[in-house]
Amino acid sequence: MFGPDRSGKRLTGTWFFACLFALAAALQTAARYVPGFAEGYAGYVYPVLLRGLGGVSNLFPFALDEILIYILVLITLGYLAAGIRHMIRKQETVKEWLAKTIRRLIKAGIIWLFLFTVNCGVNYHRTTFSELAGIPVELSTVDELEGLCLWLTERIEKTAPQIRTQENGLCALPDQMREKTRQAMAELGKTCQPLAGWYPKAKPVFTWRVLSMESLEGVSGPYTMEANYNPDIPAHNQPAVLCHELSHLKGFMREDEANYIAYLACTGSEDANLRYSGLLLAYTHSINALYRADQGRFSEVRKRLCEQAERDYAYHRAYWKQFEGPVAKVSDKVNNAYLKANAQKEGSRSYGRMVDLLLGEYRRRED
Repeated sequence: MFGPDRSGKRLTGTWFFACLFALAAALQTAARYVPGFAEGYAGYVYPVLLRGLGGVSNLFPFALDEILIYILVLITLGYLAAGIRHMIRKQETVKEWLAKTIRRLIKAGIIWLFLFTVNCGVNYHRTTFSELAGIPVELSTVDELEGLCLWLTERIEKTAPQIRTQENGLCALPDQMREKTRQAMAELGKTCQPLAGWYPKAKPVFTWRVLSMESLEGVSGPYTMEANYNPDIPAHNQPAVLCHELSHLKGFMREDEANYIAYLACTGSEDANLRYSGLLLAYTHSINALYRADQGRFSEVRKRLCEQAERDYAYHRAYWKQFEGPVAKVSDKVNNAYLKANAQKEGSRSYGRMVDLLLGEYRRRED
C-alpha cells in the first residue's frame, strides 16, 4: 500500500510562497526606486483595499486587530502543546518538529511581509504631504520659531474657555468623539484631495495598559485597516491621536505628517475640544523645539500658557510618569528601528519634524 503523494502539493506550495515573496519584494523595490509608482499605488490601488478590508473591519464594534493578536497567541500556545505531546509520544523527533516549525515560520513571515507591503509598506515611499499640499519646508530662524510658539499660545488661550471640562477642571472628551474626528478628517479632505473619501471609526483597545507601558497613544492596524487608540490617555490628547491614526489609513505613514494632518483636522473642527487638542499637539512639538534652540526664549514663552492648558499639561506629565521603565525604553528602540527600516531615516526624531510644517503654515499666514 502506498500513501498519498504529497510531493506535488509541497512543490505547489513552495512556488506559491516564492511568488508571494517575489511580488512583495518587487512592490517594495518599485516603491523605493521607480518615480511615481508609490504615489500611483496610493491614489488608485490602496483606496480599494482600504474601502474593502477597512469596511469589513468597521463592521465590528471592537478592535479586530487586537482580537487577532489574542487568537494568534492561543494558536501559538496550542501549537507548542501539540508539539510537546507528539515528541513525548515519539510521533516525531525534536529535530523533525523544529524543521517543520521553521518552514511554517518562514511561510508565515512571507504572508506577513506581503500583507504589510500591500496594505501600508508601499505608502512609506509616496510623495510627502508637504509637497502635495504645497507647504514649503525650509530652514527657520529662532525668531520664527518663537513667533510660532507665541501664535499657538494665543490660539490656545482663546480656545480654552470654550472647551468642555471635567469636575476636576481637566479637559473632557468631546461628545461623540469617534464620529467627530471621522467628520473632521472627511471635512479636511474637501480642501485636500489626497485626504478625501471614506474613513472608518477609530476603535479603543481593551489592553490599553499595555500600550501605556509602551508609551503608545494609538496604533494603526495594517492587516485589518483599523485606527486603534488608547482610551486611558489624557482626554486632551485623544482627538488628535484619533486623527493621527486615521491619517495613516489614508496612506500618510510619516509620523511628522500624520501629526500635522491631525492638527489641521482638529483645528478645522467646529468642536472646541477638537480644536484644543490639535493646538496642544502643535504647541507641544513647537515649544520643545524652542527649548532645544534657545532655553532663555523658551522660558519666556512657556510662562504665557493659560491656566487651563497648564493644568492639562501637569496631568499629562503625571500620567506618563507612572509608566516610565524598561518596557517604554525597549518600545521606543523598536519603534525607532521600524521607522528607519521604512525609509524614515531620522527614526523617532521624525516626530519633531512636524514643526517644519507648522512653520511653513505660519509663514503663509504672516505673508
